[in-house]
Amino acid sequence: MRKKKDYYEYWNKVNPEKTELLDREKQPLEILSRILKGKEKVLDLGCAEGDFLLEVQKRFPNVEVKGIDYSKKQLEVAKKKGLNVSFGDFEKGVKEKAKGFDVAYAGELIEHLYNPDLFLEEANRVLKDSGFLILTTPNLCAWFNRVFMLLGIQPLFLEPSTKSKLVGAGVLKKFKKEPQPVGHVRIFTKEALEDLLEMHGFEVVEMKGSIYEEGLPDKVLKIDKIFKKYPKLSSRFVVLAKKVKDV
Repeated sequence: MRKKKDYYEYWNKVNPEKTELLDREKQPLEILSRILKGKEKVLDLGCAEGDFLLEVQKRFPNVEVKGIDYSKKQLEVAKKKGLNVSFGDFEKGVKEKAKGFDVAYAGELIEHLYNPDLFLEEANRVLKDSGFLILTTPNLCAWFNRVFMLLGIQPLFLEPSTKSKLVGAGVLKKFKKEPQPVGHVRIFTKEALEDLLEMHGFEVVEMKGSIYEEGLPDKVLKIDKIFKKYPKLSSRFVVLAKKVKDV
């Protein structure tokens, strides 16, 4: 069985230091600009090297931020940036006190978890009453995946092998520069994600689409930007959910 650390080593190799924010990061920051009022506490679940946390600190200097991640290597980098971060295994829970945070952010995390139910239960637990959860995740029913399924091609984001992304890729094999999977084990449709959040005490306030930014040809990216307007068909979801009850 492939270990979690292998996926982090993959990202360390193919995802060098970014020079600008991705669309799926810009949108959560815009959401924060609307919901933060002053001295709230924000928890980044899956903070990696802390780039998003740094941006939050820069834009909202009165807000207290903390990050949790599984990768000790990435946490070392985040700590060198002066960030308050700690180790955590989300398959075992979140080691933070109940009702300790106003906002929790989980960018591209839930699709990597075998037990998303435990994760959302824990996110609910650490949030204050009426706190907010912001998350981003790929869309199983993205417009291109609907086409791929009709052609008998394995949909993007959903990985049938722990060793190679080329399994089931068909004609897409020649476009995949890096064959190693990224560790996706749970991919959602819009309705499935809404149902899951509701089941764990959240109310979806808004759900928007985001684009696929990992090497799409320019012509395809233009189409993807059009479908961004329609969450059911977009490449990714950006979700703002409000805690409405304890679970």
